[in-house]
Amino acid sequence: MSKRISPSPADVMRAFDSLPKPLRQAIAGAAFGYDPKEMAERIAKGRRPQTILRGISRFERRAAQ
Repeated sequence: MSKRISPSPADVMRAFDSLPKPLRQAIAGAAFGYDPKEMAERIAKGRRPQTILRGISRFERRAAQ
């Protein structure tokens, strides 16, 4: 059985700092804890930051209802 290794707080902050400002603001203000490293990986694979931001905004609107 493999053990899952958690990223260090410094790694999480580096990933957060690498995101575009609108995404950082959306993640910081979100009710759900988004993984900045996962968001950075999505962008690296070709996902546009605007698409991710729309998804976060949609989820926040639904959660507020």
